[in-house]
Amino acid sequence: MTTLRYLAGVSALAMMVTGCTSGDGGLGRDEFAIQDSSVSMAVEPTEEAFFDESTESRADTSGSVEPDVITTGYLSLIVDDPAASADEVSQLVLDAGGRVASRSDYSPTDYGSPSSYLELRVPYDSVETTLALISDRGIVQESSLNSVDVGLQKVDLDARLEVLNAGIARLQALLDEAATTADVVTIESALTERQSEKDSLQSQRDYLSDQTLFATISVNLYTPVDAAPKNQDGFLDGLVRGLESIASFGAGLVVWAGILLPWLALLGVVVVVVAGVRRLRKSRQQ
Repeated sequence: MTTLRYLAGVSALAMMVTGCTSGDGGLGRDEFAIQDSSVSMAVEPTEEAFFDESTESRADTSGSVEPDVITTGYLSLIVDDPAASADEVSQLVLDAGGRVASRSDYSPTDYGSPSSYLELRVPYDSVETTLALISDRGIVQESSLNSVDVGLQKVDLDARLEVLNAGIARLQALLDEAATTADVVTIESALTERQSEKDSLQSQRDYLSDQTLFATISVNLYTPVDAAPKNQDGFLDGLVRGLESIASFGAGLVVWAGILLPWLALLGVVVVVVAGVRRLRKSRQQ
C-alpha cells in the first residue's frame, strides 16, 4: 500500500508538471499553485478572515497595529545659524526614535548666504510632536503634510506571500518524497522560482512597512537674508531704495572711471602722436 501511494503521488506530480509544461513550455507563476489542489484549499480564506489575519500580521511586538498610510511633509524655517539649527533638528529626530536620511550644508565664502537641508525619517506616531518642536527652532516660512493610503497594496502583497509560502511548503514536501533525478530537478526548479518571487514580494512588503512606520520630512533652513518679505514696500521703502540705487550708481561710476582712466591716457598718447605726424608732413610739404 505504501508503494502504491508513493507511485500515485509521483504520477500526480508528473501529470501536474506535464500540464504546466504544455501551457507555456515550463512552470509558470500561477499554474503550479492552481494544479496543486491541496495548496489552493489550504490558503483560500474568506475576505473577512484574511483581513483579520493580515491585520494581526501587521501588528508589532508592542501590540500596536502597523499604519496603512505613507506620510510625507515639508518644512521651511528662517534661522540665525542654519548649520547649528540643523544639529539641533537632527538631535530632536534621534530623540524621537527616528533618523536623518540625508543632510547637506551650504556655507558660501564669497557670496550668498548659508543654508542647510535635511531629509528626516520620523516615527509615524510622533510626527506632529516632532514637527512642532522643529518649528520652534525658527520662523516657519512654509509647511505641508501629505498622506497616501497603501492598505490595499499591503493586503495584496500579504495574500500573494501566503500563497507562495504554502506552495513552497508543498514543494519541499514533494522534494523529500522524490525518487528520481528528473523529479528532483523539476521540483527544485519550481522551488527556486517560487523562492525568488517570494523574496521580491517580501522586499516590496518590507519597503511599504518602512514607509508607513516612518514619515519622510524634508526641512530647509535659511538665514533671514533669504526670507521672503511678508509686507509690500511703501513710499519710505521706495525712497530709501532710490537713495541706495543712487549711491550704488555713483560707486559704479567711480569704478568705471578707474577702469577707463588708463585707456584714456593711452588714447591721449595716440592722439598726440598722430597730430605730430600730421604736422611733420605739412612742414615737409611747405
